[in-house]
Amino acid sequence: MFPFIAALTQVGGILVDKITLTRRQVSVHVFVPILFLFIFLLTAVLFPFLGKISIEFFSSYYLLIFLAMLIAGVVWNFFYYQGVQAEKVYEFQLIMMLQPLLTILLATIFLKGERNLQIEIIAIVAAIFLIVSHINQAHLEITLGGYKLLLAVIFMSVELILIKILLAVLSPVALYCIRTGILFVFFVLFYRPQIKKVAKENTVLILISATLGTVQMISKFYGFEQFGVVYTSLVLILSPILVYILSIIFLHEKLKLKTVLSGIVILGCIIYATLIGK
Repeated sequence: MFPFIAALTQVGGILVDKITLTRRQVSVHVFVPILFLFIFLLTAVLFPFLGKISIEFFSSYYLLIFLAMLIAGVVWNFFYYQGVQAEKVYEFQLIMMLQPLLTILLATIFLKGERNLQIEIIAIVAAIFLIVSHINQAHLEITLGGYKLLLAVIFMSVELILIKILLAVLSPVALYCIRTGILFVFFVLFYRPQIKKVAKENTVLILISATLGTVQMISKFYGFEQFGVVYTSLVLILSPILVYILSIIFLHEKLKLKTVLSGIVILGCIIYATLIGK
């Protein structure tokens, strides 16, 4: 159930983020700090009931893993929302579809019980089709926003592997609460946003995004904890398909045939990699 909840809320979160950053033209410098503030407050409410911290967390090993997770989290969030603002939904989703595949690949390498060398070949095939889908008249069509999303995908996948390790000593709520609290402080100091100038309507949209994001990430963490990285990643593949459909209905975006075909191939690679990785 948790992976399916994560998939559905991820769809809503992406669309709300796109509306807020693109149509409402809220600056990333303002959006990100407010988003993390709301997420931290939401998870802080849950912490007394679902937050658990093992004494082993304070060992040097887990503290180093936690620090690495924070660095990865800062990097991918920095690039991710800039990419969301710059890219159209269908291009954004095509790039983001590589994230579950890369996560599965890293899981097979670094996590015991989920290793399969065949996945490396599948990852290469998916990467080739990603490049082909962006070729237009003999030249690459990957924009700056696309490159930022690719960087976000890499660091996002790395962070998820580190999160899987940390779930041995932290409950999903405790981990997400502490993580978002620290990231909020970092982005406030980094961006120094003028929060008072944000319109109430935009604040409401960011709150909705934070709520969806909180449900999505905590559900994903519980999915990792109960079902493993591979199965949870498989279910999360549902979200790009739903976003493609909803972007046509609500955002009136046109899909290129080669993008659709490449997306289908990449989706097939992800499903196959997930099945052989179980």
